[in-house]
Amino acid sequence: MKKGISILLCLMLLLTIFVGCSNGGGTETESNNSAQDTEVITWKVQGYTPSGTLYDQYGETLAKKITEMSGGRLVIDWYGAGSIVPVGEAPTAVRDGILDAEFGYSGMWAGIDEAFPLFCSTPGTFSDPRDMVTWLYDGGGLELWQEMVDQYGMNSHLVLAGTHDMETFLWSNEPIKEIDDLFGKTVRIMPVMGNILANNGVSVAFISGSEIISSMERNVIDAGEYSIPALDQTFGFQDVAKYYTRPGFHQPCATQELMINQDRWDELPDDLKTVVEEACKANVLEMMTDSTLKNIDSMKFFEEEGIELVQMSDEMMATLQEWTDKYFEEKMAESESFRKIRESQIAYLKKIAAYKKGLEIPYPDWAFE
Repeated sequence: MKKGISILLCLMLLLTIFVGCSNGGGTETESNNSAQDTEVITWKVQGYTPSGTLYDQYGETLAKKITEMSGGRLVIDWYGAGSIVPVGEAPTAVRDGILDAEFGYSGMWAGIDEAFPLFCSTPGTFSDPRDMVTWLYDGGGLELWQEMVDQYGMNSHLVLAGTHDMETFLWSNEPIKEIDDLFGKTVRIMPVMGNILANNGVSVAFISGSEIISSMERNVIDAGEYSIPALDQTFGFQDVAKYYTRPGFHQPCATQELMINQDRWDELPDDLKTVVEEACKANVLEMMTDSTLKNIDSMKFFEEEGIELVQMSDEMMATLQEWTDKYFEEKMAESESFRKIRESQIAYLKKIAAYKKGLEIPYPDWAFE
């Protein structure tokens, strides 16, 4: 009996050795694979608006998307604006590796090249987010954007990461409906539109977003703009102004980007690069739809608070278009960057304008009841 048990044990031992050899040392390989699977990459990413604001929430949502879609292999540590570096220094902080990435908008790069804001929004050209996003994805816009980033040695990889609807043109305590209503006032409006207005005799103040409300309270400026109604509400524009003017000719839409340090991007395995890209695409769609609904709620709130919506006249828009076209013609002659971007945008607009015009179907009267 004991002899039989011994033989059985020997056979079991031989079988274990055989299976282990046939797996090529399976235990060690499984251990190595497990170590690779559980390797965690962590990025520090900073946003461009204060913690808790709408765009900060959109950026944090993107951070969570990437972390979850990667199965925790790429963890995004999210920081609100100014938490690590001042907002204006975020692009160079990414270049230098202080930040692994920044969630921002190309207007922050205006100090590097005045043409950068054209990738965020272009007055007098595209009419809505769909125009801008399709140009960026399919009309060569992203390639031109990355080319400019490389041109200035920013050591960064660009991924489109968000978009939202039209912004408010101006908040004021006197209605701004006609072009003459701009004169005799000091307005806060950022480039490119700020330069266009200034070139045509309007007094323009280029001040940071955090200073707008206090500047309007102290009558340092007579009118100001920052963003879409939903974000403007959180800033408190309704507390310092009686009127707001639409449409936002200066900013018919806006885009956000995830600008990633090139070394950090190159270190990612291909599947995690795909995760980042697809999470950003999902964020573009989510921001577009969510911000529209939030804008509707905010505009209803403004109405309940007695804030009056002013509709810019057709004549005013025609004059702004004339000023804008002249400005771009001059900039194209001065700047290679402006020329290349504008030529690309003009070609794409001419390609899609007639098509999109043919898609317009008037809303039924009952939709406005």
